[in-house]
Amino acid sequence: MNGIVAWGTYVPRGRLDRRELAGMFGVSAPGGKRSVAGPDEDALTMGVEAARLAVAGLDSLDAVDSCWFATSHAPMLDRGNAPSITAATDLPDTVGSYDTGGSIRSGVATLRAASSQAGAAVAVLADVRYGKPGSDDEANGGDAAAAFVFGPDPAVEVLSQASLSSPVMDRWRAEGDVGSSTWDDRWTAEHQVPLMVQAATDALKSAGVTESDLAALVVSCPSARVEQQVVKALGGTVVETDTRGAIGYAGTADVGLRTIAALDRLAPGERVLVVTGADGADAMVLRATDRIADLDRNPTVDEGTAVPASTYLLWRGLVERAAVRRPPVEPPAAPAVARNEDWKFAFTGSQCESCGTRHLPPQRVCLRCGATDQMSKVAMRDVAATVRTFTIDRIAQSLNPPVVVGVVDFDGGGRYRCQLTDVVADDVRVGDRVEMVYRLVSIAPNGVKNYFWKARPRLEEQS
Repeated sequence: MNGIVAWGTYVPRGRLDRRELAGMFGVSAPGGKRSVAGPDEDALTMGVEAARLAVAGLDSLDAVDSCWFATSHAPMLDRGNAPSITAATDLPDTVGSYDTGGSIRSGVATLRAASSQAGAAVAVLADVRYGKPGSDDEANGGDAAAAFVFGPDPAVEVLSQASLSSPVMDRWRAEGDVGSSTWDDRWTAEHQVPLMVQAATDALKSAGVTESDLAALVVSCPSARVEQQVVKALGGTVVETDTRGAIGYAGTADVGLRTIAALDRLAPGERVLVVTGADGADAMVLRATDRIADLDRNPTVDEGTAVPASTYLLWRGLVERAAVRRPPVEPPAAPAVARNEDWKFAFTGSQCESCGTRHLPPQRVCLRCGATDQMSKVAMRDVAATVRTFTIDRIAQSLNPPVVVGVVDFDGGGRYRCQLTDVVADDVRVGDRVEMVYRLVSIAPNGVKNYFWKARPRLEEQS
């Protein structure tokens, strides 16, 4: 069985104070904040961010054989989301891309599928957590993504896995519902806790280790009550990675997010037990190898940017803003998308082999020296840039007006006009440093979602 070679996480910048949200509906809520995906973010775009971080440390992407994507809220149905993640991460077109979704447990399913492949595989888990207004799911949910690369010579070995299945009716959601309905939490705990403890016991026995051999314990379940009881039943002395208070429960991505938080602090030879509960229970025992010392660890999740409760409701589509007086957006044409796949998904420009000028979008004829069909491809998605000029459009169609459109100059050459995201319009300045991110641009009246690259401030270069 392959082990974990690399990993990456992504948590959106938005943070919603749970008490502010609960106050709108007159219900109680725990303290802390939950992460909130921006108006141009969804499970697909967050999955791209996590996958880009996970594959960044690989010597070559050519060894990747498959890409697996799990979410309980797929942005696109019938049409797969995993192929877009594969293309935006610039994985080879020989990669098999597969969606596994519809339930919270699909996160674990994706990890098991990727780990069992003969070749290297990328597992991407991402979720935008919805909840009925005033519900525990809404207050305690969180939006995030996690990605793992499985392959030979791993930094983390999978020592054992154990699973139990049970058709528990603890939560359910009909197609089109905003959030799930849930059964009484106490009954869920009575049924779910023994399953998770049994799966953990089986995995420990299969690995030949005991609780005292563990450096960390990861427990992930939609119910905080269940999590607490499982931790208590398993000893509760090595609890790690409680991301619930600062981010929230991240659905299919939650097990990935918490596991990575534990791996980031693991030393060679140390073991971690991961236990999840959804439609039964799953457990696995992981052990760090000497290679883990060579990996770059994920940055600590910061405080993010405050999102008012009213803005959160707008972004989620739970309240509707008056429409702007502009024509509806047009969907992209399928043939044009296919002809420009490298540009649209991987942000690949062209560079003149005669004079070295970069072109975005790619061109056949050099705009500087006139050379024709003398272009090589140049990957621009990881190249930093500087804002040369910008304008603010206050009547553009957007869930978060005003829209900022800028012209950016890339390091080493190349200029492009694009939207700026994750910015406050009045704070944007010429000379700001930015980086490219894959985001939702528009949703056409026929339901087609159009994604492309936008520029985001580089936080590490802000003064």
